[in-house]
Amino acid sequence: MSASIGPNDVCRSVTVHGGSKLRAVTTAALVPGALLLSIVLATTGVARARPWLIFVAAVLMLGETPVVFTIAPLTLLTGLLYLFFASRSRATVHQA
Repeated sequence: MSASIGPNDVCRSVTVHGGSKLRAVTTAALVPGALLLSIVLATTGVARARPWLIFVAAVLMLGETPVVFTIAPLTLLTGLLYLFFASRSRATVHQA
C-alpha cells in the first residue's frame, strides 16, 4: 500500500493505492483470458449446436462482469445474450 501527497497538489488530499503487485498481475492476466475463453466456448457451442457450451460461456461471462469495470455493461449484455442463445439452441440430428 502506498500513499502520497505533494506540495503542489490541487486538492491537498492523500492518494492511497491498495493491493499487491501479484494481485494486479493476476487480474490483468486472468480477466482477458476468461473473456476470450468465454467467446471461444460460445462460438464453439453455436457451431456444434451444443447449448451447454453456450450456457457455460454465459456463466463465465456473467462471472467476469463485476471484475471488468470499464466494459461491465458490455459483458453483462453479452452474457445475457449467451443465455438467450443457449435457451434457443436446439441440437439437430441429420440422418444420412
